[in-house]
Amino acid sequence: MIVGPLASYLRKLLLIQTLGVLIALTALLQLLEMLDVTTDILKRHLGLAGVLHYVGLRTASELVLALPLAMLIGSLFTFYTLARNHELIAIRAAGIRLRSMLGAMVPVALLFAAVQFVVADRIVPVAEARLADWWQATQPPDQSNSDDDKELSWFRTDDGLVSVEQASRDGQHLQGVTIYRRDAGGGFIGRIRGTKLDWADGHWTLTQMTSMSLLDGGVQRQQEPTALWRSNLRPEDLKRLDTPSLPMSSATLGEVLTGARVGDRPLSYYRTALYHSYAAPFLLMLMLLLALPSTQAVQRGGEGGGSLLIALAAGLGLVLSAGLMASLGQGGRVPPLAAVGLPLVVFAVLGLLWLRHYDRS
Repeated sequence: MIVGPLASYLRKLLLIQTLGVLIALTALLQLLEMLDVTTDILKRHLGLAGVLHYVGLRTASELVLALPLAMLIGSLFTFYTLARNHELIAIRAAGIRLRSMLGAMVPVALLFAAVQFVVADRIVPVAEARLADWWQATQPPDQSNSDDDKELSWFRTDDGLVSVEQASRDGQHLQGVTIYRRDAGGGFIGRIRGTKLDWADGHWTLTQMTSMSLLDGGVQRQQEPTALWRSNLRPEDLKRLDTPSLPMSSATLGEVLTGARVGDRPLSYYRTALYHSYAAPFLLMLMLLLALPSTQAVQRGGEGGGSLLIALAAGLGLVLSAGLMASLGQGGRVPPLAAVGLPLVVFAVLGLLWLRHYDRS
């Protein structure tokens, strides 16, 4: 492990290169998105303040999206700069191996990985939820719908599957509710219907409730003008379900998996999303390994330019394969753990093989 001025120099070089690329990529993503939404913002008569508000709420998401590519390109530029200035030759001539150089740079990768996790897990879900509320609240009157026109289909609660015809914007008033109750083993044990389901004083009230329960001796039917319904469903859950594209924190994903929160998608979706949130920082760490071919980008005779393309292709391949496998895992086509872990393992092995090869050259 390198210590002292050389280690500080390597970390500073990687930090500056990666930070510069991150700022540029985030700004580019913001610019491309603003070209698409600025007209809509101005149609809402929100002016420059609305544009800046939108940019502020979207910055965290764009930052998370740009971080893996910024780490890859920053590592490429760092190794290429060292090779171009012949500093890499001097370092290797001093008996310092590539693995020691990587060890000195790891704290920078850890820093960006920590930033990625905190921003994606803590800031992005809150910012995107506020953006969705703001976007809905500022919708022009001629384009907005009535309070009870949100259509919800199915979602899962601790009392069973629930079908809803319509819901209010605040998620406190539902119409056309049918609850299919299940036992601990998932077997059907009854059905509850109500014309309305309203939230007040911390609990749900069914109006014109009719129920049917399967008992050992037959079927029991019941009718009530109003009845309490105890469930883990909350109005804020309905608002989240109405916007399925909203990101979720790892804590929320864990609560859905344990049954403390309501979900409307297969459990494979939430498991894959949870594993992916924890694996994403490791993806940034791998970018250091995958950028190693760029150490060979400067050679006699002008050869070696293809090494940059190889490293870039490897890093992009990791990002694309991780996204593809995550989609397959969320859809239940691949086991969630395999969907998240397989790309990391494959590209980690590739990076370690490169490290062994270039360390000997």
